[in-house]
Amino acid sequence: MKEEALYKQLVDRYLDGTASLEEVEVFFQLLNEGKLDRYLEPETPVRKLTPWKRYGIAAAAALLLAVAGLVLLRRPAPEKPVVANVFKNDVSPGGNKAILTLGDGSTIVLDSAANGALTGQIVKTDGALVYKKGAEDLYNSLSTPAGGQYQVTLADGTKVWLNALSKLQYPGAFKGRERIVELTGEAYFEVAKDATKPFTVKVNGVAVGVLGTSFNVNAYNDEPEIRTTLLEGAVRVKKGASELTLKPGQQGIAGDVLTQRAADVDRVMAWKKGFFSWDAADIHTVMRQLSRWYGVEIKYEGAPTKALFGGEIGRDLTLTQVLTGLSESKVHFQLDGKVLTVLP
Repeated sequence: MKEEALYKQLVDRYLDGTASLEEVEVFFQLLNEGKLDRYLEPETPVRKLTPWKRYGIAAAAALLLAVAGLVLLRRPAPEKPVVANVFKNDVSPGGNKAILTLGDGSTIVLDSAANGALTGQIVKTDGALVYKKGAEDLYNSLSTPAGGQYQVTLADGTKVWLNALSKLQYPGAFKGRERIVELTGEAYFEVAKDATKPFTVKVNGVAVGVLGTSFNVNAYNDEPEIRTTLLEGAVRVKKGASELTLKPGQQGIAGDVLTQRAADVDRVMAWKKGFFSWDAADIHTVMRQLSRWYGVEIKYEGAPTKALFGGEIGRDLTLTQVLTGLSESKVHFQLDGKVLTVLP
């Protein structure tokens, strides 16, 4: 009696289209064995299709495929698998870290050095170096690692803030007719005024010349162009035979050619104020900045997202906090140690 109830239930589920694929397969097997004939009498809606048992196994298999297709069509399409962030660890934000290399080749790790006089003319404070007048004119260099930033006041009173993965080379004292420094990476300059000694920043074949002014230079090797943004005063940007003069609020672009445009000064200076700031930035631009500040290697899985990112987020946040915010743009990440993978 129980078996008959199950057979009847199977036929009913098949006829009303609610049978699973497994139930449809069982239906045709039992049908070919003649066990469902009594449930498919002329009064049933499928009486004109009986007796199906005469079709044999091959015909039943063909019908099963057709019915299976109909059943699949009735079912809702499977949802796209949800991609989730996978954070096996977290990474702290960067801070005041740098290495000072003196003219004699000796080095000082500044983040572990005590505050106070490092030499007779160089004093370390929290996150900054100050050169006194009268220092030797041998070239020094200040380098920040990934996740590092630092400030230095040169012997002429010029103040320089270095962003992560940057290097400034300069003399301990400017004793010639010019003040020349060399930069890789990014730095903000507040140049002390001295009409008798022009100040020049050299970077990758580009020279930025000033007398006394405030400006930012972004010259990372992995960026497509060198960008000089003027805040106050005037600067002259030269590349080869090309030259242009910037006014406050303008930006000089040294790519294949030398051009200028209006600048979003607040966005350019966000790094110095403790923010990441983006306006329709692509994923590669965002990841380059995160890589420098958190010291992580970036990898991409699949085609990189075409999402554009805008807004501000603090550089004092941990990496996973920043990534969680970026995930609102439907891009996800996997962080494993110092390797950050961008997921589709």
